[in-house]
Amino acid sequence: MNSRSFHALLIGAGTLALISATSVLEAQPRRRPPQPNAKFMLVEVFHESGVPEKELGLKAADEMRKRISRVISEKEVYLIPREDMVGVLENSGFSAVTPLEPHDARALATQLRADEYITGRVQKSDSGYTVSASLVLTRDNSLVQPLGEAWAPKLNDAVNGLADELKIARTQLPHEQQCVRSAQEENWDAAATAAREGMTAYPKAVLARVCLANVMIRQEASDDEMLKISRDIVALSPRSRAGLTIKAEAFRKLGESDSAIVTLSSLLAAYPNDARLQKDVIDAITAFGNPRIARPIVEEAVAKNPGDADLLRLRWLILLAVRDFGEAFEAGDELVRLDTAFADTTYFLKTAAAYAADSQMQKAAELTARGVAKFPEHPGLNRDLVVNLRTSGQNQQALEVLQRAISSGIEVEQGGLLQVLLTRDVLGDSAALVLARQKVSGGDSSSSAVVLQIAKGMLDKANASKALVDYDASIQALAFTDSIITGDLKPQAKFLFGYANLFAGENRITTGYEAKNCEQVKRGKDQLVEAQINLPAGGAFAPDQVPPLMGRVMQVDQYADQVIGAICK
Repeated sequence: MNSRSFHALLIGAGTLALISATSVLEAQPRRRPPQPNAKFMLVEVFHESGVPEKELGLKAADEMRKRISRVISEKEVYLIPREDMVGVLENSGFSAVTPLEPHDARALATQLRADEYITGRVQKSDSGYTVSASLVLTRDNSLVQPLGEAWAPKLNDAVNGLADELKIARTQLPHEQQCVRSAQEENWDAAATAAREGMTAYPKAVLARVCLANVMIRQEASDDEMLKISRDIVALSPRSRAGLTIKAEAFRKLGESDSAIVTLSSLLAAYPNDARLQKDVIDAITAFGNPRIARPIVEEAVAKNPGDADLLRLRWLILLAVRDFGEAFEAGDELVRLDTAFADTTYFLKTAAAYAADSQMQKAAELTARGVAKFPEHPGLNRDLVVNLRTSGQNQQALEVLQRAISSGIEVEQGGLLQVLLTRDVLGDSAALVLARQKVSGGDSSSSAVVLQIAKGMLDKANASKALVDYDASIQALAFTDSIITGDLKPQAKFLFGYANLFAGENRITTGYEAKNCEQVKRGKDQLVEAQINLPAGGAFAPDQVPPLMGRVMQVDQYADQVIGAICK
């Protein structure tokens, strides 16, 4: 089949596709127009499997169309001729004998103004044909009414029973449509009554039950009631998207998380190529905290559909979710071998994160490097490469990668913070502080917590050396920290700034007295004032240390007054 999506083609081509289809129809012989109230129905090419037979899916669709024309009156249904379908497909560059994927099938039905369409599968064996079919409402291709499965030695005999079932199944449709109309008017009681009438008309009605379930949601039915109606839907249609979704939600609300996960896994297995559904369901399964329950369901689906790339990708996601990293890495490698397009940004990000979680930092760095080589402007991959290189001890290389990304205009998440960290790792505290000041002047204060760490380290050095020059360096760093830091770390910055000023001031007063340096002593007294202001402001960080330190401030302050009186003439 053409690799383009038929749905996308219709949207992209717009009027052109419509004109092409119209010209084809006008060139064909005129047919008797449909009855005024007849519903337009399209029979799409069936999917085929088993013993090969040329155009088997097309033959099954033709047999279905013939039988429908015999058992359902033209007053009820206008069967869109096969030639109309062929015209649209071929004029759009698609094969007319190849079955379409669900979204493309709906797009074709919409283009041909079909209210309903039939999809099916046919499997040939040495002894006969097995055929299954479903009625789908064009307005929403998740609204599917299964018509069952039949086997017969001859293809037409297998199809006949399904067409007969279609006639009966359609008796629910007027009631389902009334249910929808009443629901749109928010007349919930009338909508529920119409849905139940549809279920009475056709006891195996899925479409009427789905409408009833949606009405029950709006009427805030109990979780037990919702579970019951959803179970009824899934029993009749195991792949019903609405039924499985409602069932999973009912289980969740009832606190039956394992059953919810099993149901969500069945939903994934039924629609493995729906990327949005995959993400939503995987997130939901992971949120339950026990994604392992989903694994056997996905494994079974893969076993039944060997080589199905969508199911294999789903299995890979589940393996990552359950943290079975060894198998996940093998599964990812196999998918890349099957299709190099699988190695997209999601693959690199998720696999590298798994290597990191598995403490294989070198492999995480190597994989993100491959990702950046393939997607050089992707912010997430650039950030992860920097982080993984740093975690694996390759600080210089990490800094070079980050600086190259920043200079290229790539907005790396927390790029400023990472640059300050790596500058500290490679060039030391002083260079990191200079860079942090530049970042702050440019409006980026994301590195404030790192600056606090650097300043605290400088204070620790001063406490060890007792050198005044070290205290002064730490005070300069802590003053900068206090000017930029906010939130929960603010009390810590205040306390450390006050602490550094206390001991720097005490040191300066002592050395000033010994050198008979009045200016030195006065500067030390000014630092005591800073300590008096900032130590109490940091009380939330060190409530037990502030009172004795404030007592020490007062003692040293009194001593400073004495010294000033003695040497400052």
